Amino acid sequence: MEIRAVLFNLDNTLFDHAASARAGLDAFLQHLETPQNDELALMWFQLEQANYARFLAKELSFQEQRRERLRQFLPLAGLEVPATDRMLDELFDIYLQNYEAGWAAFQDTVPALQSLRNGGLPLGVITNGNHRQQTLKISKIGLTPLIDRIFSSESTGHAKPLPEAFLQPCRSLGISPANALYVGDNFRVDVEGARNAGLPAIHLKRDGGGPEGTIQSLADLVPLLGAGTGAANDSTTLV
Repeated sequence: MEIRAVLFNLDNTLFDHAASARAGLDAFLQHLETPQNDELALMWFQLEQANYARFLAKELSFQEQRRERLRQFLPLAGLEVPATDRMLDELFDIYLQNYEAGWAAFQDTVPALQSLRNGGLPLGVITNGNHRQQTLKISKIGLTPLIDRIFSSESTGHAKPLPEAFLQPCRSLGISPANALYVGDNFRVDVEGARNAGLPAIHLKRDGGGPEGTIQSLADLVPLLGAGTGAANDSTTLV
């Protein structure tokens, strides 16, 4: 099977969202003079996922999902909810500034992307999220020179795992889905979503485990693609 382009998820695949978000939350709780604890952090991230899903479903605007997160979280931390949207936005900005201060790519990201680029493979990102924020992440962590195209759910109008979220980028790149490899960390959203759209996909599971074909580092991807020659090794099964 010839691979003519490699497409990636962004958060927790190329970009360490989990570490950045936890650093942002810890600083935010310190600002709120609220003791840090794992239970409170778990609630924050559950609310993040729930309200972000509502944004992706177009039930909430990007800014409103932030406000709603605070409306639900602050009472759990024993704090009052600000009375106005402006006050909520100003409070969320404190978290956001600390979250952005911790933005970083995984250590294996740049070497893997550079190897694939050196081999002549076009590279793209398909990500669920606000286009401005996702593009800013890519810029701030130094990936702009290595990424040819960025396809956000906001810019395409389709969120993963919907097939169109994968098919539209393939059309834009002028390649068949069968020739576009997708790499992501979320099995249901990234891997199953891509495969249902006809793309071969690889599951990146950094904490180990997973079925045959799962990789634990982006460094493992380069050998699978013949060091970025544009074609998978004969012995490699990409499904």
